[in-house]
Amino acid sequence: MRIALVYNARFPVKAYGGTERVVWWLAKGLHEAGHDVTLVADPKSQNPYGSVVPYEEKRIEGAIDNVDLYHYFAPPVIRPERPYVVTIGGNGRLGEHFLPNTIFVSEDHARRHRSTCFVHNGLDPDEYCYRRKKSDYAIFLGKASWNVKNVKGAVRIARTARVPLKVLGGKRWLFKRWRGVHWAGMVGGEEKAELIAGARALLFPVIWNEPFGIAVTEALVSGTPVVARRMGSLPELVVPEVGYLCDSMHEFVRALSEVDHFSSVTCREWVLENFTYTKMADKYLQYYAEVLNGRVLNPTPPHAVASPSVTFPIPE
Repeated sequence: MRIALVYNARFPVKAYGGTERVVWWLAKGLHEAGHDVTLVADPKSQNPYGSVVPYEEKRIEGAIDNVDLYHYFAPPVIRPERPYVVTIGGNGRLGEHFLPNTIFVSEDHARRHRSTCFVHNGLDPDEYCYRRKKSDYAIFLGKASWNVKNVKGAVRIARTARVPLKVLGGKRWLFKRWRGVHWAGMVGGEEKAELIAGARALLFPVIWNEPFGIAVTEALVSGTPVVARRMGSLPELVVPEVGYLCDSMHEFVRALSEVDHFSSVTCREWVLENFTYTKMADKYLQYYAEVLNGRVLNPTPPHAVASPSVTFPIPE
């Protein structure tokens, strides 16, 4: 099969990156499954799995010959005329409608957009370290400037539990010199992998319905348990064997103090069994086949039934 992955970014990802990493991992998985992969992306991109075509918003289909299916990672400006799917990684605006062949990134995410089509994001385990022995710190991993990720809540939880916290992501100016909190910056590569693998836990106290949460699977594949909010997709990612789901500040503090009994091996195996790039590619290939056989994935176009601007502060 000849597949075009469409996302206006530069590949490979040099440091941080959410959707960019998912696209890159999917390209690898499709290539390993024997398919030809074109990246429609920044012209300076590199693609060891196929070719690169410069992203031009209004003429994507006309820029490539001999493609069986286009896979967009943002809603296209012009409705595709050729076989396509669209992956939506964020929460739509209340009432926002999406194209019929739209796929979401978790079961909860799909349900909140009146769809049943979803594929969990999958990562490449080889990009991460695994450490059985942990150091005495927790990590916050994400865009600290994004309110819904709730870095302030993570700081409060860690300080109350008297556990040092390393913040991976965000800008230095966001942080005062809080005792016990260290800003590691926008780290990537081996440095990021080592910090994740060395942590006793990932703190993930989001205050919105999380569509997926790549940080969660990054931590788990490194052998690091997760303490997260019971919101959105997180019950699909954090089962009792690999972490805690919390509904209040009190539960977060207690959970962070009780993570040492989790097995790092179990955490890693959970991801290897469920959230790898090969499993993601296999699931997308099933949807590709359905589209190429003429099926419309969502007979009724998906639409958001809740506003992403609504946040849910953590009760005491």
